[in-house]
Amino acid sequence: MTAREVLINLSLYKNGDWGDIYHMVLKREKAPNVVEEGDLGKFNCVTLIDPRYPVCLRYVACPPFTLFYKGDISLLERLDKYGLGIVGSREYSQYAKSALNDIFTNLSKDLVVISGMAKGIDRLAHEYAIKNGIKTVAILGSGINHIYPKQNEDIYNKIIENGGLIISEYPLNTEPTKSSFLVRNRIIAGLSKTLFLVESNGPRSGAYYTARYALSIGKNVACLPYHANEASNCNALIKDGAYLVEDSQDINSLFIN
Repeated sequence: MTAREVLINLSLYKNGDWGDIYHMVLKREKAPNVVEEGDLGKFNCVTLIDPRYPVCLRYVACPPFTLFYKGDISLLERLDKYGLGIVGSREYSQYAKSALNDIFTNLSKDLVVISGMAKGIDRLAHEYAIKNGIKTVAILGSGINHIYPKQNEDIYNKIIENGGLIISEYPLNTEPTKSSFLVRNRIIAGLSKTLFLVESNGPRSGAYYTARYALSIGKNVACLPYHANEASNCNALIKDGAYLVEDSQDINSLFIN
């Protein structure tokens, strides 16, 4: 079994759990074969030791050992230069929806939009990308074949049909957990050149956590501003130096080399 096949087998055996895989690698423990050894090469995946593994993802905490995928894997090669992560509230306001729609109308077609395919802003980001002819990548917090929430099955299929990409460190039909979505967010931040926070309230917001983490690993962070009398993590981050975004040009300018 090659080193690549070992990582794939470990990921299948431990359902993508980074800590469990790490400890087995550290102790050089051999996992039982989850599938026939000759079938390990048939999985659509990229491992940490593959040349195609995104360089930008190697700098996140606990880089995934294996990324399972569906769709156009070549999009990974564009993310270091053109990856735009978009995150926000699951219960978005009409203001956030309208502003995001306006921003997308003149967004550069070179960009690749990255989000988590959750309900709310994530779904809007994927929908607006497809509507405006922009490629999009969804990072799942569940197995690559397990669509969560189930009502997002339509957008899952549209992403693939429109030349996009679905990625997960969790194999097959692995069910999500409360922690798997937070863990997933490090991948969104890591693959993004710029992380755009559209809407977020409260210290326990997953979107806010993603933006703070993106800052900690040296990514651009941009935010949609809110009224002075509204509680907003976006405004707090702008005070701390995040880019203020009012229109598509504010986003496009962050990708000019």
